[in-house]
Amino acid sequence: MVSLKFKARIPVFDANIRVGDLHNELSPCRNRNQLLTEMDLHGVQQALVYHVQAETISPVDGNRYLESWLDNDGRTYPQWLVMPSSDSISQIQTLYAKGKVQSVRLYDTQSVGLPLRPWAYDGLLSWLSEVRVPTFISLPDANSDELVTTLSAYPELVAVLVGAHYQHALWIRPILTALPNAYLELSRYEPIGEIEALRDEFGANRLIYGSWYPRYAMGPMLFYLHHTTLTEAELALVCAGNLTRILEEVL
Repeated sequence: MVSLKFKARIPVFDANIRVGDLHNELSPCRNRNQLLTEMDLHGVQQALVYHVQAETISPVDGNRYLESWLDNDGRTYPQWLVMPSSDSISQIQTLYAKGKVQSVRLYDTQSVGLPLRPWAYDGLLSWLSEVRVPTFISLPDANSDELVTTLSAYPELVAVLVGAHYQHALWIRPILTALPNAYLELSRYEPIGEIEALRDEFGANRLIYGSWYPRYAMGPMLFYLHHTTLTEAELALVCAGNLTRILEEVL
């Protein structure tokens, strides 16, 4: 009889977990211990976490709230939100000087009318390129033309495009071709056979597992990846190895 239980058979480092409460919705995990319990259920050893208040209200304030979700046990790693304003950049650079920055996530300035253009982002993106801090950008919140045009001006920037959804299927190949230093996070990229097709075209080293929990459930994409034709070595890269490598390359 086939078991209905699933747990990852290789090490897993989730690249995309949101913590904290929305203004109108409580998180299913009220604290760090509850998050670790959810991770253990699926066999997820490590996770990059960012605070929802940094995403929806204020990067500076939300980053402060993130501290309570962190520990030194090597299971949760901070992902700081940043926007191209002096106070936000100053906060990130101060954290970087203390050795606390391994990745950042761009705040969605499109929602307040500031486009992702070099004239608005040059100071921030130039610095992130120089120190090789992986920069996570939400595809659902991005304008595809602005994304490719602007990131092409910073070829040394390590970009991770998060929240890929099957509705982005026509974007993915042109974006990965145009941005050879970009990675694709797979939280909802579910077109049948597409993981293998992207592996064949771009290599497994360009793909990264993330769940975007609790926006989406933690397990489905992990289960899906385990049932593709990825080799065990490729699966290990996608589920942990690629993310670990780019985080360790921060200067």
